[in-house]
Formats: sequence, C-alpha cells, structure tokens
Amino acid sequence: MIRAKSQVYLLLVSIIISSSIAGCFEGSDIDDDGLLDDSDNCKFIPNPNQIDFDLDGIGDICDEDIDGDGILNQNDKFPLNKNESHDSDSDGIGDNEDIFPNNDKETHDSDGDGIGDNGDKFPQDVSEWLDTDKDGVGNNLDLDDDGDGYPDSIDQFDMTPVSNLSISGPFNVGTMDLKFLSSRGNELTIQIWYPTQDSSGEEVVFDSTYGGTSFDDATPDCSEPRPVSIYSHGFPSIRWGSSFLMANLASHGYIIVAPDHPYMTIWDIDIDFFQDSILSMPYDVMDSFNWLEEQNNKSTIFQNCIVPEAGYSVIGQSTGGYNSMLLAGAEVLYPDLEKRCMDNDEIACRIKENWDSTNPEENIAIPDSRVWGVVLLSPWNASILDSGISNVNRPVMILSGDADDTTTINEVNNTAYRLGENLIHYAILNNSGHYAFAPVGCEAYGCSNLLDIEYSTSFANQAVTIFLANLQNWPNSNNYAMPMGEFINWQ
Repeated sequence: MIRAKSQVYLLLVSIIISSSIAGCFEGSDIDDDGLLDDSDNCKFIPNPNQIDFDLDGIGDICDEDIDGDGILNQNDKFPLNKNESHDSDSDGIGDNEDIFPNNDKETHDSDGDGIGDNGDKFPQDVSEWLDTDKDGVGNNLDLDDDGDGYPDSIDQFDMTPVSNLSISGPFNVGTMDLKFLSSRGNELTIQIWYPTQDSSGEEVVFDSTYGGTSFDDATPDCSEPRPVSIYSHGFPSIRWGSSFLMANLASHGYIIVAPDHPYMTIWDIDIDFFQDSILSMPYDVMDSFNWLEEQNNKSTIFQNCIVPEAGYSVIGQSTGGYNSMLLAGAEVLYPDLEKRCMDNDEIACRIKENWDSTNPEENIAIPDSRVWGVVLLSPWNASILDSGISNVNRPVMILSGDADDTTTINEVNNTAYRLGENLIHYAILNNSGHYAFAPVGCEAYGCSNLLDIEYSTSFANQAVTIFLANLQNWPNSNNYAMPMGEFINWQ
C-alpha cells in the first residue's frame, strides 16, 4: 500500500516537472502582439498583421527600406514602389515614369515628339509643336513662321517679326558678367548682353558703379540663333564703356561679348604692361568668341544660341579700334615699328622687343578669319599701324568727332584713307569728343561744351545697327538710309 502511494506521488511530481519544463520551451512574445518571437517578423513592435511589402522577412513597421529598392524610407519619395524613389519636379510622378522629370507642368506626351502636351500646340501631331504666328499652320510646315511677310529662308529671325532698325528692337535685354580662363592662362572678365524673354528684372549696375537698362542676370532667349558681336574697349576704359550700343544691338537680337583687357581698364591700368596688353588684345577677343562657342556646344544657358561658323563682327572704341583692325587683317609693319623705335619712341621699342622674343623681325599680324564686319568708334591706330592698315580685308564703318583731342581728326582721316575701298561708311560729328561713343569717359573726364552725349549715342545706335544689318542682308535693311542731321557729316 505504501509502495502504491509512492508510485502515485512520483507520477504527480513527474507530471508537474514535465509541465514546467514544457512551459519554458513554449516561447516568448516580447511585443505582446499575440505572435511568438520566433515567428514574428518584427518582434519589438506590435504588428499582428505581419505585413512585409518586399518579402524580405522584416515587417514593414520596422523595415528601414520597405520596398527593398536600396533607398532608405526617409530618402525615398515612393517608399512603396521599388521602381521609383525620386521626383525631381515634385509633380507626384516618379522620375522613371515621368516623361519630363524636370518639368512640373508636363507629364504627358501624346504624340511622342518630345514636347509635353501642355506646351505642344499640336499634341496629336508628331511633326509639329510650334505655331509662332498662330495661323494654325505649324512652324515646320509654315514658310513664314512669324507671319511678317518675309520667308523663313531669308528672315534673320524667322520667329520674330522684322522690326524697325532706327529704334530699339523687339527684344528685352539681359546682361551678366562672368569670368573664364583664357588660352594664355589668365582670368578674363567678360560682360554679355543678349535677348531675353524675361518681362521684368533688376536693372544692372555695372561693377556697382555705372547704371544700365538691361536686366541683370536675366535668362537668355536661345529660341533661334543669334548673330554675335565682340566689343573691345579703349585705354583706359572698361568692358561696359559703350553699354548703350551693346544693349541696343541686343534688343535687335544680337549677343554681344565684351572682355576687360587686363591692365587697360579703369580699375587696373598699368602703363608698364602696355607693350604686353597691346599684343594681347586680339587674343582677348578671340578667346571671348571661343568661350561663347564652347557654351553654345554644351548644356549651358547659351546652348544652341549661335551658329559658330557664322563668325562675329567686332566693335572697337579708341585703342579697341586698333585691336579691331588687327583682327580684320591690319598689320604693324616691322620696318615701321623699327623706325619708330630708332626715333626714340619708347612704347614702339617695348612692343618691338616683346614681339621679337617670339616673332623676330616679322610683321605683327593677328587676324581672325571669323570676323565679318568692323565698327571703329573714335579709333586709335596706335601710331604704328599706318600703312599696314591697308591690309584690312573686311567692310568697315568709322564714327568719330572733329573735337577729339585723343584721336585727332587727322589721325582718323589717315586711318580712313588707308582702309581704301573697305571703308563703307565714315561719319564725323561736329563738336564731338573722344567719348562721344563711350559715355563712361564723360563721367570720368568730362564732356563739357561738346555735342550732347544723347545725340551721339542715338546716332551710333541707328548707324551701327543699320550697317551690321546690311552686312548680313537682313530683310528690308537696304531700304534704310544712314541717319542725317545738322551735326552729322558723312564723308
């Protein structure tokens, strides 16, 4: 009997111990969500539904990359779409799906022509997307896109109606100053004027010194190719010395680039570098055009803005006139330079020594075949060009004044004589001084008792615009006569 009780006792103890041991191996539920930890895909945060979007074994509620695309949720614009993670234009459509990922106004392109439906005038026609003159005929089929009566084949700006050359043009004007490294390793500062579609903006104050009417840092309008002019300033002057003329040309569709010639500006003038600067000026201009060509061929704000093969016209004031003639083929004849040096012309001797170091006993010739026209404003011929001016082989216009004490009328007349048949137009303004076409000079040195600066600048705007338009055979340009007036003498 005792033995039987013992057996029952041992059996009860065994059952109790077995139950306790079994309880130890049933598993825990740390987050108390009703799921044991060994089967819970997020054991520290309650998630009884066990949602796992990317099926990686980690529940969405504690998965740092829910869709498994390698982008953390905090950086993923679409954390539940493994095919999308970015939305550059914030239009709610991922960049991979968005046909126009950088344009929040465009998401569809019904005809597949690369132009979004919102900006496509013909969203169901793959061959057309613009209708500039709004005549119902797309530009690709229309023979006169701007509807000005001049066929696109002869229209300089086939998307802008032909305008009056005697007044400001149809474009708003933007400007900006930039720096780049020249081919000679020095930093060049340039000013650019250009057409813009911006309807308003802050008017420029050049170098925080001199005000202008162009919109500072406006967006260039490159909807059609633009002709190019390069401006070369005098000594000492500055790249924006004739900004009135640059702005007027830009209003007619031009892009104008103007470099500061180092050691020849009002900020850094140094006569000790004159012999270097006088030989570097042509390269400053050529480098400026090369820079613009590079910008045209890359993804920049000036991309597809010009036709590089079309070249450029050069506009030079004072010493910039000498520079412009060099670019157009003029030469400093070595015997002339040598003679002046023997006559104790210190500047000529310095230039000769500089040039001889790389081009011994050769004429100074630095032409650019891309130049197609030249405008000389109160031009200085360096007193060393002389007969070498006759080598200019591009059409030239000269504007000067008879009261110029810097480049006297006799000096300018000699330049005109040497140019021969290449001189197309030559005007002399009565009682007009050296800064008639560079008003900043009047601010610095005064122009009292001389012809009103507004008269000379208005005259230059008309004359230069008509001259350059004639050279490029712009529609209707031959119908314009050069401006006349009581102070103007055409030679």
